[in-house]
Amino acid sequence: MILLKSNELTDHLRSIIHKDTQQHENHFDLTVSHVHKLTEAGSLDFGGSEFQAAHTKKIEPQKENKDDKYGWWHLAKGTYQATMNEKIKEFEDTIAMLAPHIHTQQAGIIANSIILSSEEEGDTITMNFRVPEAGCNIKENARFAVLYLLAN
Repeated sequence: MILLKSNELTDHLRSIIHKDTQQHENHFDLTVSHVHKLTEAGSLDFGGSEFQAAHTKKIEPQKENKDDKYGWWHLAKGTYQATMNEKIKEFEDTIAMLAPHIHTQQAGIIANSIILSSEEEGDTITMNFRVPEAGCNIKENARFAVLYLLAN
């Protein structure tokens, strides 16, 4: 398996915010469009008939000044879910790996990595994350995750 290079990566993405900033040699930065707080427990069982996703509440970003184009999410300690702007398209015969962006990690956020299958093509890409005791501020469209595509 090989990592797809930058020009091949963009062929598999849509809703890109700023290609020149997000595109790298063998990965692509994904940007956050929405943040939800996990508010109620989900349920898991063996067969799936009693599965229930955790409930979430959308958090609206706050603009520092009324003329600002983008706002900030001022997050307290807790568990959240980030929704990315970008979506993956046409990635049969590849494996998509999503990991937290290095800045996300350096900001103190703990986030899961995800492997996506072609069955999820076009679906909204989300990443669960935990904000530390000190909190964290995230600006709309911040580069939050990194996407790698591996092909045979």
